[in-house]
Amino acid sequence: MISTTWGTDAVPVAERAEALRQTIREQLVHVELELPSRPEHIFADVTIRQMSTLQVSSVLANPAKVRRTPRHAQEDEEPVLFISLQVSGESTVIQDGRAAVLQPGNIALYDTRRPYTLLFHHGVDMHFFRIPVRDIALPDTALRASTAKAMGASGTVSGLTAGYLAQLAAGPTLHDGPASHLLAAPTLELIRAGIAAEADAPALAADALHETLALRIVHHMRARLAEPGLTPASVAAAHHISVRHLYNVLARSDICFGSWLRTERLEACRRELSRYPTPTTSISALAHRWGFKSASHFSRIFKAAYGRSPRAWRAAAQAAHHVRPTPHPHPQPDRGTVTPAG
Repeated sequence: MISTTWGTDAVPVAERAEALRQTIREQLVHVELELPSRPEHIFADVTIRQMSTLQVSSVLANPAKVRRTPRHAQEDEEPVLFISLQVSGESTVIQDGRAAVLQPGNIALYDTRRPYTLLFHHGVDMHFFRIPVRDIALPDTALRASTAKAMGASGTVSGLTAGYLAQLAAGPTLHDGPASHLLAAPTLELIRAGIAAEADAPALAADALHETLALRIVHHMRARLAEPGLTPASVAAAHHISVRHLYNVLARSDICFGSWLRTERLEACRRELSRYPTPTTSISALAHRWGFKSASHFSRIFKAAYGRSPRAWRAAAQAAHHVRPTPHPHPQPDRGTVTPAG
């Protein structure tokens, strides 16, 4: 995993507009970028992570307008697809005669081989997934049929894709872990399935879904981690497979259901015990909420995993917070409004 973080706070005010344009041009894609006319109103935080050929960027910025012009589209560079994921607020993707208005949780596809426009009237709070066209391996007809459409509705393949991508972009344990490079290929397969399903190409979607079964199973398990009814039988039923097939699929990814579930639940408890200020939840209630039937058993396996009892871990975490100096708050920049560039 290669990660780059860039922000306007580190750039002199007079140079922010050009520095931001250069960062987008060199790190993401060649586009025209309209920004607030007053340089002191220009604000952006950009984090870019590279997972094999999949690039994941997270952007928090001013209102802006992005245009990929016909001239840009004709440039001699590798064609890529972008999937934008709305975190908060609203944005609009325009391409191929369609306009998609994205709400939080929605995703939309656009293709650098043709002009497009992105509108962020109220600011940018987005994740962007950049994929070489050659890696997505879908016919141009399927790609063109899927651009500038708001996707991600619950119960659909694109909804599953959007939920997974949100978790991938926001979860440091996924994209910064030692095995993060292993996620690139199944992530591409899941994106391919979402696009194929949106383009009404069921055969293509079925192939991609078959390749991503293990990934979807783990996503399902993680989303229901605290549910007491999370069992091999319930997971297998949710994916319309037998329990035996479930075990075989997980084994190919070196996952043992019981060990994985115990480790993930322990980690969830550890995060809660590390929170500040101290939650009022008792150790027994915490253990029960995360699926441990016995508080004493939970305490034993927690200490075996982390070297301290849950109570001692909580006390140490609170003590560490008390000795930290209180940071001076930084004033929030006035992010202004968009006016046409120039």
